[in-house]
Amino acid sequence: MNMKINIGLILIILASSVIGFAGIKLTRSGYESPEYTVTKHPGGFEIRKYDEMTVISTKKSKSKKDEEKDSRFMRLFRYIDKSNAKSEKIAMTTPVFMGMKGNEGEMSFVLPRKIAQQGAPLPSSDSLYIAKIKPGTFAAMRFRGRSKKEIIVSKKLQAKINKAGLSVHKNSKPIFAYYDPPWIPVFLRRNEVLIRINDSDLKTDSN
Repeated sequence: MNMKINIGLILIILASSVIGFAGIKLTRSGYESPEYTVTKHPGGFEIRKYDEMTVISTKKSKSKKDEEKDSRFMRLFRYIDKSNAKSEKIAMTTPVFMGMKGNEGEMSFVLPRKIAQQGAPLPSSDSLYIAKIKPGTFAAMRFRGRSKKEIIVSKKLQAKINKAGLSVHKNSKPIFAYYDPPWIPVFLRRNEVLIRINDSDLKTDSN
């Protein structure tokens, strides 16, 4: 009996993995992502140089009740689904960022490069705002699983940055990036933590 249950459980896990991998391939390949160059650091993380990005971000809600009534994701989704000054349909991108502007709890979508070049339409809702993120260099580390790992992985990355002799850019806070929708199995999801660092340290290190 136990053997039958175990076999059934294994089959369910295998089926979920196959569906998950197929879903990941379809979703990630279909969305535009920010452009960056990447270098593997021997300290166990990546050094990424990002180009300028234009984002649409949520403003912090006045109360927890407001947050529950109108989720951050849905506010952003309505914006790209024509709830903007031009009533323009805008393509979804990946990843979804948290804390992009250094404001805890704020969620951001990166706008497609074509939309940014043309001039992003203003949001219809005053609970959203458009911002430009200047080009910058970031230490980045991937992690799988639930977002509850955020504090742990951000501390790990900070420790790796310190050990590598690099310094964090002034007033920079960890930024979290989520690439997959909720229906992707937790163990297959791609999440990342990024911390902006000073370019001057890298130049010194290369000499």
